[in-house]
Amino acid sequence: MKKIFTTILAIGGIALLMLASCKKDETKVVANVGKVGALTSTTTTPELSKPNAANDAVTFSWAATSVTGYKAPITYTVQVDVKGNNFKNAREVSTDKLTQTLKVGVLNDMLIALKLSYNDPSQVEVRIKSSAAPNLAATYSNVVTLTVLPYQGTGYIYAPGAYQGWEPKTADSLISPNNDGVYDANIGFAAGKLEFKLTPKRTWDVSWGNAGGGNISTAKGDNLSVPSPGYYAIHVVIDQNDKSKGTFTATQQFWSIIGDATPNGWGGDTDMAYDADAKTWSVTSTLIGGKEMKFRFNHDWGVNLGGPLGALTNGGDNIKITSDGTYRIVLDANAKTCTITKL
Repeated sequence: MKKIFTTILAIGGIALLMLASCKKDETKVVANVGKVGALTSTTTTPELSKPNAANDAVTFSWAATSVTGYKAPITYTVQVDVKGNNFKNAREVSTDKLTQTLKVGVLNDMLIALKLSYNDPSQVEVRIKSSAAPNLAATYSNVVTLTVLPYQGTGYIYAPGAYQGWEPKTADSLISPNNDGVYDANIGFAAGKLEFKLTPKRTWDVSWGNAGGGNISTAKGDNLSVPSPGYYAIHVVIDQNDKSKGTFTATQQFWSIIGDATPNGWGGDTDMAYDADAKTWSVTSTLIGGKEMKFRFNHDWGVNLGGPLGALTNGGDNIKITSDGTYRIVLDANAKTCTITKL
């Protein structure tokens, strides 16, 4: 029995020696990773605007990283950072392909994250990072420089004027939902306070004035104005190729009462006067008891208010007048409340 056991140990030892010998002869295959190829872009001045957020802004292409030995899969990362920052705060998009298209909205989000100016063009640098495995050093492509001007989700300009004391910090805003140079606002002007200017910021550093013929310019010092007291839709279009120029219109707006309880029935409006200080609309009118009325905007049924006097709604129920008489009617269109007081 002892002899058999000794024989087994001897055979096992020979087997281990043979296995060790095989491992020594084994050839190790490693990946040798070269440098990522040259980077190119379809443009160096991508145009960015909110209406085109779903469109292509720029496409980057590069040559494949060379790999010999073990064919390790390569991950490519597009890195974007402010010029001169050495990619310390880079925004990144990764891919396993040799091209990457950035949509307008995606590139704009990257630029906003880099805190670039909305008012003046900036330069950013783009490169490709090539990596094969965590234990292998990354390689980088050449750098491409882009000149960019990101857009805000919504654009604003301001209208300081006599109606609010000529103070840019508290002036009413004109809004451009697509930040495409088209701005709108509704502003009330009191008697003797009809003039104003437009500014791109809440300062007097730059302002647009009246250049005549419905045009505005930063080179003109004349004040803009509306023709008479009232509530106006201010519409401004800034030239996107030359932002020192643009056009301007002011269209008077109206709230009115209408209905068989009012002097003109359901076939005609009775206009209300706008109080620019109180920001309310009012009219004194005879009304017919047992009949009904509503409020409507700009003589059109697209916007009309009805329902309970303290909680008016667009398209709400007609308002019933209980008895004949002369009434003072005051509407707060913003709060959607009104009072109807018999005199």
